[in-house]
Amino acid sequence: MLIAVDPGTDKFGWAVTTDSGDLLLSGVSALGELEAWAAAVLEGDFTYLDESAIERSDAEDSRTFPGFVIVGSGTGSAACVKRLVSAGLRVEQVPEEYSSERGRAIYWQIHPPRGLQRLIPRGLLVPPRSVDDLAAWSLVLRRVGRDDSARIRRKD
Repeated sequence: MLIAVDPGTDKFGWAVTTDSGDLLLSGVSALGELEAWAAAVLEGDFTYLDESAIERSDAEDSRTFPGFVIVGSGTGSAACVKRLVSAGLRVEQVPEEYSSERGRAIYWQIHPPRGLQRLIPRGLLVPPRSVDDLAAWSLVLRRVGRDDSARIRRKD
């Protein structure tokens, strides 16, 4: 299992994936919840994570904490890393160039436009929600060499 965080100034996106990068859970949380989120990760409290998840899939994994969290090195990362380390997590920083753009592309791959929106180029569409969690997922995909915005199986 791999876990990634895309830090921001007031919120952070997170993704929990299999070792090969298939998405298990992802969500966006307020920065004030970072320590509670870190505690849930350390304790293996997937109920907490599942309750705050936006995206889920039925991919199977051992759900064993890998011992580190992947964190993007962009906006807000220094304070976020400091708080995660203080909470007891080991952090591996990775470059996060274009992670927001990749997150938007992943959003439209998971949730294809419908109706008249199908006629608008995806690059011009704005997702109806924050995609920081999908940006975090893109960090994992890049790390495991699957920068292809892999598809997920949605639980409906």
